[in-house]
Amino acid sequence: MTTTVLSIGQFREVHDIDVTTKNGRRCTIDIYKNDNGFDSEVTILDRVSSNLASRVYKTTPSSSSIADNFSAAVELIKSYISQVDSNDEIQDIHNPCNTPFINATDQNKELSKHGISISVRVN
Repeated sequence: MTTTVLSIGQFREVHDIDVTTKNGRRCTIDIYKNDNGFDSEVTILDRVSSNLASRVYKTTPSSSSIADNFSAAVELIKSYISQVDSNDEIQDIHNPCNTPFINATDQNKELSKHGISISVRVN
């Protein structure tokens, strides 16, 4: 298995993680590598709610660690879902870039801290 890291600009590497909910919302977690560690943002494409929209949110992790950024992104998605649809939940998490920054085992550990029992999929 190979690992793919996308580059944005000259020194900006990104790990994309695709998240889908059972009711059809799609989210993308982007974790960026920088000089001091990592930072992240979440794009939410909500075609289900009456207020159809695509939104980008900057996460606020407790540190610049990769695990904290992933955890903050998952918490942001869970919080968004709970505000717009109490009957929705995260159904699938897919790593098309083959986990270059945070491996599947560590992602699953972070998911369990949020009460999510699914396992991430890796190409």
